[in-house]
Amino acid sequence: MTQTPDLYALIIRLTAVHNTHLRATQGHLAHAAFLSILQQVDPAVSQAIHDLHGRKPFTVSPLEGYGRGSKGRLYIQAGQEGWLRVTLLDPILFQTFISYFLQGHRPTIQLENSTFHISEILSTPGSHTLAGYDSLPTLFNRWAAADATDPHHHKISLHFRTPTAFSMRSVPHRHMHILPDPPLVFGQLADYWDTLSSSETKEAVRHFCIEHVVVARYDIKTHMYEYRRSKQVGFAGEVTFEILDPRAGDMVQHLNRLADLAFYTGVGSKTTQGMGQVNRMMKDE
Repeated sequence: MTQTPDLYALIIRLTAVHNTHLRATQGHLAHAAFLSILQQVDPAVSQAIHDLHGRKPFTVSPLEGYGRGSKGRLYIQAGQEGWLRVTLLDPILFQTFISYFLQGHRPTIQLENSTFHISEILSTPGSHTLAGYDSLPTLFNRWAAADATDPHHHKISLHFRTPTAFSMRSVPHRHMHILPDPPLVFGQLADYWDTLSSSETKEAVRHFCIEHVVVARYDIKTHMYEYRRSKQVGFAGEVTFEILDPRAGDMVQHLNRLADLAFYTGVGSKTTQGMGQVNRMMKDE
């Protein structure tokens, strides 16, 4: 039986209304536009999301398709097409957000003084490589039924599409860590899983990754995101993790489950402002 989705990844196709320019790093502008849409549809939901402490139940990508910009600015011509990616981790939030695009008028997104018409919303699997939906029960059952002894499941390749960094709190300082250490990557994904499913797997995942998971291959570079009042460096690129203890069947299944979850949750800091966008890489990629 098909489960009702509770994880959503939307591709929002955009067309620039006029010639304009933006900061090359504009994830915070897309974040503000997202909250503005919620505010127009349901102020109570928007306020609840704004006031929520800790991880927010959504991610927003930077603008895609418009290049990387020059000297800190992104120049866009009227009629030029691109897209944003939004993921939603709550069915109510999805219904609130999507209802904006079902209204009679042609919807737009405003990023500072730049206006973009929304031409299409892609959400079904196969409509775009970064669009789709899933449910936590389906995700659990899919990997619970998988053969944990299959060698293909002992290597997990992730593509960190946008700069990724982990906030580390140590007395007396807080700092950012910019390497894909397995306990950080999978430990945070397990934290997401536990929050969404009311489970308790985070500590077990972290301890297992410290002893039994290594980075087997990587091709990453550091990149700087310059927000309005701050800068943040992070790593981006491809990383393959290898599970060294294939006898731990339950953990092999769960780490693969978490790798699939990353498609919706992202990982690291500022995932609501363009950082930490992640998708799993299959062998044919």
